Amino acid sequence: MTTTTPAGATGTVTTPTLGATLRRARFWVALAVVLALGVAAALVVGSGSGEGRPLGPANAAPGGAKALVEVLGRQGVDVSVTTGFDATLDRLGGADDPDGRTVVVDDADGFLVADQWRRLAAEASHLVLLAPGPTALESLSTDVRATAQVSDATASPSCALPALQQASRVDVTGVAYDSDRSEAVRCLPSDDGYGLVEVEDGDTRVTVVGATGALSNGSIASDDDAAFALALLGETSDLTWYLPSADDLPEGSGTLATLTPSWVTPSLVVVLLAGVAAMVWRGRRLGALVVERLPVTVRASETTEGRARLYERSGQRGHALDQLRIGTLGRLARVTGLASTASVDEIVARVATLTAADPRGLRHVLVDADPVDDRELVALSDSLLDLERAVRRAVAPS
Repeated sequence: MTTTTPAGATGTVTTPTLGATLRRARFWVALAVVLALGVAAALVVGSGSGEGRPLGPANAAPGGAKALVEVLGRQGVDVSVTTGFDATLDRLGGADDPDGRTVVVDDADGFLVADQWRRLAAEASHLVLLAPGPTALESLSTDVRATAQVSDATASPSCALPALQQASRVDVTGVAYDSDRSEAVRCLPSDDGYGLVEVEDGDTRVTVVGATGALSNGSIASDDDAAFALALLGETSDLTWYLPSADDLPEGSGTLATLTPSWVTPSLVVVLLAGVAAMVWRGRRLGALVVERLPVTVRASETTEGRARLYERSGQRGHALDQLRIGTLGRLARVTGLASTASVDEIVARVATLTAADPRGLRHVLVDADPVDDRELVALSDSLLDLERAVRRAVAPS
């Protein structure tokens, strides 16, 4: 559009277009998208039903186990997902068939403590542990230990476990385990251990499953993974899938890592990367630093007054007096004909000769005196002025 200036001239003002406005706001738009994705991830991963978590029974992603749960349902297995320790014990205690108290425990975040593991083993007839940690293995007295991580490998059962007779090749991606018990059943061998180890803990059969990759949605249709999963979890018509949460932690236990939801760390990393990217983007936009002369002339008197106020505010009387002494010594050297590099002793000696003054008194005023208050500072300043006037009169009496 066109506007008229006060002088009567015309000028053209360009209104920013929508595209230009969006380009200027693209950083804030990107930041809003990142935050929205973080909130969505928090809502999905933070839910207690297992949505979004690896091997979650409600997770339809490649890493989830929703397909396995649906297949078990079609085979007549009633899968009940629990997220509380007490609710899990109540369900196990209310089972009509003692042989049907099978529970799958996926404690990926390590919420359960030793006493809780022992209570689970006492209530369940078959305890299936998905990639358990050292707390679970030590609490159940299984003599089972983790030996290595396994990736992208398959193996045959190679054991006499009846449930695995229908499988020939199974994905063993996950964790390898082994046991010190000679009577332990070891299946799915790999280079550093076994993908499945089964032992007896009292009246409870404990199955440690390290080959968790075979249970995921992405692998359930490959090789004989489906047959392996169904044989492992489909022995009874009632299956409890327990997902421990932070609410199961006894009072006073737990660490910051166990109490923090799994989505917090990735979200913080995303926000940090967005901040670094913003700094790089804005830094490149601003360009390198350029030294320019200020179009302002500052009078020497203003600089002197500013420094004087700083000295007064900080109580630096000695420093202020030294500045006056430096100026006085330079002028005395010029007036008495000495070189600019003359020492203080040379200046004192020449001034004492010209004014017939005591050199000790001159040195006291020019060097040694240290004012203790403002009144003494002003007196010494006046003494410097009087000394300079006396020297000028001695040099040029007329």
